[in-house]
Amino acid sequence: MNNSGILEQLNPSQQEAVLHTEGPLLVLAGAGSGKTRVLTYRIAYIIENGLATPHQIMAVTFTNKAANEMKQRVEYLLKMPVQQLWIGTFHSISARILHYEAKYAGYQPNFSIYDTDDQENLIKRIMGFLNINMEMISPRQVQHIISDAKNKLIDAKQFDKNASDFRNQNIAKIFSEYEIALRRNNALDFDDLIIQPIEIFSSHRDVLQKYQNRFKYILVDEYQDTNKAQYYWIKLLSKAHRNLCVVGDEDQSIYHWRGADISNILNFEQDYANCKVVRLEQNYRSTQTILSAANALVSNNINRLGKNLWSNKGTGDPIQIYYTQDEIAESVAVSSLIKNESSTSGYSLNEIVILYRTNAQSRILEDQLRRNGIPYTIVGGIRFYERKEIKDILAYLKILVNQNDSVSLQRIINFPSRGIGPTSMKVLNEYTFEKKSSLYQAISQIDSLPNIQAGIAKRIKEFHQSLETIHTLLDQLNAYQIVERVIKEFKLKEIYEKSELVEDEIRLENINEFLNSLEIFVSTHPDNDSLENYLDEVSLLTDIDRWDPDKPYVTLMTLHSAKGLEFPIVIVTGLEDGLLPLSRNSDSQDDLEEERRLFYVGMTRAMDKLYILNAQRRHRFGRDEFGTNFRSLPSRFLKEIPDEFIQVHDFRDYVYYRPKGELSNQTQFQLDTPVGQLPDEESEFKIGQYVKHDFFGRGQVIGVEISSIGTKLTIQFEKSSIKKLIAEYANLVISDDLENL
Repeated sequence: MNNSGILEQLNPSQQEAVLHTEGPLLVLAGAGSGKTRVLTYRIAYIIENGLATPHQIMAVTFTNKAANEMKQRVEYLLKMPVQQLWIGTFHSISARILHYEAKYAGYQPNFSIYDTDDQENLIKRIMGFLNINMEMISPRQVQHIISDAKNKLIDAKQFDKNASDFRNQNIAKIFSEYEIALRRNNALDFDDLIIQPIEIFSSHRDVLQKYQNRFKYILVDEYQDTNKAQYYWIKLLSKAHRNLCVVGDEDQSIYHWRGADISNILNFEQDYANCKVVRLEQNYRSTQTILSAANALVSNNINRLGKNLWSNKGTGDPIQIYYTQDEIAESVAVSSLIKNESSTSGYSLNEIVILYRTNAQSRILEDQLRRNGIPYTIVGGIRFYERKEIKDILAYLKILVNQNDSVSLQRIINFPSRGIGPTSMKVLNEYTFEKKSSLYQAISQIDSLPNIQAGIAKRIKEFHQSLETIHTLLDQLNAYQIVERVIKEFKLKEIYEKSELVEDEIRLENINEFLNSLEIFVSTHPDNDSLENYLDEVSLLTDIDRWDPDKPYVTLMTLHSAKGLEFPIVIVTGLEDGLLPLSRNSDSQDDLEEERRLFYVGMTRAMDKLYILNAQRRHRFGRDEFGTNFRSLPSRFLKEIPDEFIQVHDFRDYVYYRPKGELSNQTQFQLDTPVGQLPDEESEFKIGQYVKHDFFGRGQVIGVEISSIGTKLTIQFEKSSIKKLIAEYANLVISDDLENL
């Protein structure tokens, strides 16, 4: 590869970003503008021209998937491996630093990484120990508040100092004990992975200088999604050389709810003197119609640096907006659109994505897809590594690597059942709190603990001995071999193999899938296939990392999950005020702007076609089987898309047949404009035909219109007013003679 070869494959703005190698650089990369190409070509250019070696470059992304793809692209460009390149997520790079420097933070290198579930379990134990009522505040709420504080660089002491009411004073007590317990367990939560390096760098200048001198070039992707802690982490590491390149798009900042601070990118030029700014505005993904509509939408935001995306892909189809009666009708429309696109337009199912604001919206969509035999996959449902059977195995593995991990030990000490009941566990937990020791130390001294029955003590000793035996093999066996040994020793498959329950069959399949993933890990990590390395990797996986885009399924996911992805066909559902924008985020101007950016992200995932759906009524927030039926206004964002870019289909007065047991038919609402009657020679329905409907009885067809989601019929029924139905879902009986029905 030569320099001219690199530059020839880039547009002028991309070239400008690659060639600016001295000093801070802000690349404002619009959706689909080739930001990953800029990052990979910039890394390759720096290495090829001898400006830095791979180990002097750090590239930070937000997903492991993006990091792996970037590394592969760099190796392809350079035609050589770049194993020494520091590339990964904030958390994976920080974990790597902490394994080297753990002693400066008072940790051992074999620390555990606690996920949200682990954190909540630990907080629950602490609240029990402190006699704090969990009805007053739940462990999940406490976990969220602690996480938010850490992301803002507020520690337990500062939180306690700021606690002005009884509730926050109790949270401060939990926060303090939580930090003590983490250290006792030699465990870090996700936020600590960023916080602890900052504390080390602040307290040990020599350690900071070592990493500042090492990283001559730092590149950060998705900079608009950084929080305060990540911002400070980057600022510390980039201070020596100042060759910091951040790539981001303020119009795609959608993670304020988890601490992201849009001001980090908006103020970058003020934070870094002599900063160069490059705008990437040529979009390689979408048609100009989609981009022009998205540009018009997001231009309503005030907090933005501004850019105008354009494309060479041509004008493309208008954006199709469907107004439907309710969420059932919406799901029928979605499935009809998918069948139409896959059967008549030639699109594969994996080229289609359904997006929604909240996970709760997926149920009705799933029901309709199943009914129509359309295979689908969900990104963001129950995460694979959060399933009970997988969490149980992981807990065994964590305690083997880190014997201080009391949360993991608590999970599996009586699984499978060893007859260790609440009374025995109370004795063990009281011992750990009084002695300030780990639960593992307690079971290793089980003979000296009072009030433990002899039979239970014997089983605990056998359990402890089994763990000790496998622990001695950690340096001899790879991760797959250790897991096989654990599953066999503790009979983790047998308990499901003996069961006749369907859910246990699924659990067994998941364990086998888990073993398959371990085989892949071992084969792809020949130089470091240890259990410790595997646990580090699996602890930081996200939903997207496990998603396979090549499987022939329609993909369902939230708008948040879709960022960074692209699909030929995008279907966005639930465009109603109260849902998008979400009701709790529609009062504040900043929150409303983020909701608008979220819709903008959804729109700009589309390459060829964009469908947007609205339901006039939706069942939400229910306490009974059916929930509460809300009549909704169309999202205010729909009015911000210019008419010249859209084509509207109004189905709000059409009735959809519902099988027994589903939501009942709702009151009909008439259209402001009449629906045309366009007979079609190929349709089995003709004006003048007589039909019979299960609910409305006999009637006569007085209007036929062929649409992209089915045949729209206008029918005058004998015992009812005129109704409008979608023929494919109405189960009508047809006859030329009314008396024969």
